[in-house]
Amino acid sequence: MKFAVRGFFSALLLTVLLLGITPAQAQTQPPNDGPTPEGLSADDWAQIDALLPESAAPYGQQAYLKASNTAENDTFGSSMAVFGNTLVVGAALEDSNATGVNGDQTNNLAGDSGAVYVFVRNGNTWSQQAYLKASNAEANDQFGRAIAIYGNTIVVGAAGEDSAATGVNGNQSDNSLSGAGAAYVFTRNGGVWSQQAYLKASNAEADDTFGHSVAISADTIAVGAIYEDSAARGLNGDQSDNSAFDAGAAYIFNRTNGIWSQQAYVKSSPVHGTSNEWYDNFGAAMAMSGNTLVVGELGSFPSILCGNSGAAYVFVRTNNVWSEQAQLLQKCGAEERFGGSVAISGNTIVVGAPGEDSSASGVNGDEDDDSLGGSGAAYVFVRSAGNWTQQAYLKASRPDGGDGFGDSVAIFGDKVAVGATGEDSKATGWNGNQGINAKFDSGAVYVFARVGTSWSQHGYFKASNTDGKDAFGSRLAISSDDTIFVSAPNEASNAVGVNGNQDDDSAAKAGAVYALAASPFPCVVYSTRSDPNPTSATSVKFTVSFSKAVIGVDASDFVVATSSAISNATVTGVSGGPEIYTVTASTGSGSGTVRLNVIDNDSIVDSGNIPLGGVGTGNGNFYQSESYLVRPLMRTFLSQAAQDGWVLESSGFSNMGGSINNTDPTFNVGIKGTSREYRSILHFNTGALPDTAVVTGVTLKIKKQSQVGEDPFTVHDGIRVNLSKPRFGTGMGLQLTDYEAAPSVPYVVAVFDPTPVGNIYSAVFDPPTTSDLNLTGSTQLRLRIIGSGVTHLDGYIQFYSGDATTATDRPRLTVEYYIP
Repeated sequence: MKFAVRGFFSALLLTVLLLGITPAQAQTQPPNDGPTPEGLSADDWAQIDALLPESAAPYGQQAYLKASNTAENDTFGSSMAVFGNTLVVGAALEDSNATGVNGDQTNNLAGDSGAVYVFVRNGNTWSQQAYLKASNAEANDQFGRAIAIYGNTIVVGAAGEDSAATGVNGNQSDNSLSGAGAAYVFTRNGGVWSQQAYLKASNAEADDTFGHSVAISADTIAVGAIYEDSAARGLNGDQSDNSAFDAGAAYIFNRTNGIWSQQAYVKSSPVHGTSNEWYDNFGAAMAMSGNTLVVGELGSFPSILCGNSGAAYVFVRTNNVWSEQAQLLQKCGAEERFGGSVAISGNTIVVGAPGEDSSASGVNGDEDDDSLGGSGAAYVFVRSAGNWTQQAYLKASRPDGGDGFGDSVAIFGDKVAVGATGEDSKATGWNGNQGINAKFDSGAVYVFARVGTSWSQHGYFKASNTDGKDAFGSRLAISSDDTIFVSAPNEASNAVGVNGNQDDDSAAKAGAVYALAASPFPCVVYSTRSDPNPTSATSVKFTVSFSKAVIGVDASDFVVATSSAISNATVTGVSGGPEIYTVTASTGSGSGTVRLNVIDNDSIVDSGNIPLGGVGTGNGNFYQSESYLVRPLMRTFLSQAAQDGWVLESSGFSNMGGSINNTDPTFNVGIKGTSREYRSILHFNTGALPDTAVVTGVTLKIKKQSQVGEDPFTVHDGIRVNLSKPRFGTGMGLQLTDYEAAPSVPYVVAVFDPTPVGNIYSAVFDPPTTSDLNLTGSTQLRLRIIGSGVTHLDGYIQFYSGDATTATDRPRLTVEYYIP
């Protein structure tokens, strides 16, 4: 029988390979959904999988763009802007000494002088149109630190430029004001670019960094100088008073008959009546739409009380006179950096706050929860009759500390993109698995869409060549045809031009830009759980979102996919629409996972009668739904006393163990004496789990016995968990080298909740993957404080160890799993 099954699939594969036929109609389960079919080798199944049609996605990569002179550390993508079919990309640390347009880009004689690359699109094909340099290019000028484009006009900021010129088209050869900054205006005529103007601050001074940010709309340009020092407030104040260090300023220029002149000198107004303005960094980010300018400021609210809480200011122009219309503010919180990024489209503004700390996810969650430092947020504001109000509070669908969601924002119409350069998942492309944090600071982009006044997440993007430290999402832009552009200035491939080899990482921080085009067909955007997970319920609900309003959606369009131990799970109902539907499914019997597949048979169509994924069955299939864990199995392990214990550092900051103890009824975590750190090892026999277990949740619980001195949860930001299997060091027993031994899992697997319940502290593993635990033997955990690199006296907690007299006091590891 096995031979017959294998023969059938082999014949199918041969037909596919010879005739180019895609066996879409034969596909009733997703590729590799569960185990390899009986009678097939893994290689056979992988080959069939590769030929099966991929699900249509709302966005697909249209182009992978690199500089024409790619080089290490150029940071191509450090700035970016789009207008129609023209994309402009800055590389602030590019090194050539060329000047003007299309000069010699092959030499590296002017380090960090900076460059700008202009790309144009014809149909779906991109090509480089121009290579722009400053007319006075010099080392460290960072031409391309900021960019904006409108029509056939580009403005480029060079925050490190050094001339003492002021105003428009002054003497650019005098380098007596280091870091004063400049901006350059280029115009296009018949496809040919040329420099039109050289802009300087009217009060240029050293280190003001004029050109740190730029914005443009029609014949108006705004330039930010975040380190400008005047104590002026509001519009056109005294710019000669330098008593407010790094307060920041913005300068507005207007063009008449091809001639540019300064129209306004803009400063922030007092927030909540305070006169403090030092280090406000007004001009940190800017965006303009018509006669409305929004300017981000990092230090407001006020900075002396709340650190860099930040603010955003809205200015409007009436009859060529500018005035402040609104202050956009958020809660007082150190390092929120609200205003670190801004974007505007018509009457909607988006403000990023990459330092925001809440653990909320999605749209309009709890803004007051500050338990996830640096996870980041973005805020949507709308204007009605001149009044601005907050419409939405946006968070990542899976927030994590340090992700910096809000590092960049972009908006066009009802579509918003938010970048999180510190996001760590190893996913690639559209809507991949966000849960495996194996590519640190690789970065991600989240797309949100508005229907009426309601916002929802439209998708989650990663680079097609995701890699650690790439900072994908540093800059964002959305074009009028709904193409999304994402920069990754630290991307490392040595490719040049358009669609080169993105897998050769031999040019560190060369940088790249990804063009992600919207599909013309209706597609499934996401399918998420609507009910709590895990569950023992007899039925569950999924929320299925389509990229457009569609009709013809019924139970026949869905199939419940389960792990093999679940049986008789079926779709029982469909409701909602026309873009978001609720699908109800029974969970059948058994323990395992339940997921929802969308099966395209061309019955789902949009208002133009275009079917899901375009004409053809199977091309709109969707297999990336979130899963429910149904009736999970659970096992709790107590730590093994013989191998548990604490290791005390030999001396402060030595990072070497000096003494150990594996017999105490307690173990210690924190600081002893002067900066000697306690780290502790917990040992669990996880080999008692079934070898085929799929682990879906892990929780570690430890019980506090007493505290000595300072509390590590407040002084050191808490306690984290590293994991090694089967052991740290060279033996199962406690060793001095367990203190510094490298873990087998390279990331921090868990961080303890700082709030105990009955003296019991819990740490939930994220992500809980099967590979984290040793299913055939022992797993060891090392507990250590976070941020110990400062001098402290005694401050540690004694927790009950595996030697505790009462079993309920001992550390316990609870594992949730199922058998596929």
